[in-house]
Amino acid sequence: MKLTDKIHLLQIDFVISISPEKKLPRFVNVILIFSEKITLIDTGVKGSERYIFDYIKHQNRDPSEIDLIILSHSHPDHIGSAAQIKSLTNCKVYAHKSEKEWIENIEPQNQERPVPGFYNLVEKSVTIDQFVDHEQEISLQVSLTLKIIKSPGHSKGSLNILFKEDKILFTADSIPLKNDIPNYDNYLNLLESLDAISHSQDYDIILTSWTPPILDSSEIRRLIKEGKDYIQEIDSIVKECYKTSLKVSIRPHTA
Repeated sequence: MKLTDKIHLLQIDFVISISPEKKLPRFVNVILIFSEKITLIDTGVKGSERYIFDYIKHQNRDPSEIDLIILSHSHPDHIGSAAQIKSLTNCKVYAHKSEKEWIENIEPQNQERPVPGFYNLVEKSVTIDQFVDHEQEISLQVSLTLKIIKSPGHSKGSLNILFKEDKILFTADSIPLKNDIPNYDNYLNLLESLDAISHSQDYDIILTSWTPPILDSSEIRRLIKEGKDYIQEIDSIVKECYKTSLKVSIRPHTA
């Protein structure tokens, strides 16, 4: 999908294998930026390089022009084909330093955050060439500037990326989807990140990893509010379960 002459959105379909009989269909968005070179924001799951390369060729460009990958965070559906793309193009990989362990060594991620079919989603570990941090700006060419916004909560080093001149904000997985699989690292950090997105005046369009582009301001507000209400409801239920569990555990025994 062409958003501007230089900013394109590519949907990558995949499945999570819950069991041999049960498959969960999913998709994730990859952003391609066509400037003097080509920049990718996230890389989809293992094998996504085929779709990314085909899309690039359809734009009359060559995959060898990929110069940079920016990883919004370390989860397998975002880093899945990063190692393969780097190997084929010799591009650089940028990410936040808090994501280093799980990007450069996927084994701890599989152990600490097990996902069904993990190794079907991520090719292998990839080395980060440069760390990026909050409010750092990356100039790809004149009038094409990316501003890095650290947005922890979904993961420790989750990044949002603002296309400054185009007033487009990529929030990756920072906005939870109502009734979707709850998936966050730190509840309070995520609330703060959602508030920051909500209060920002720097964007007119939101891109996420899981939705079409959102251009309507009321729809953006609704999406953020629903996401915030959803995780607050989950937090309330979890706290209530802990209270109930604690009451049961300290109930005096009777003879």
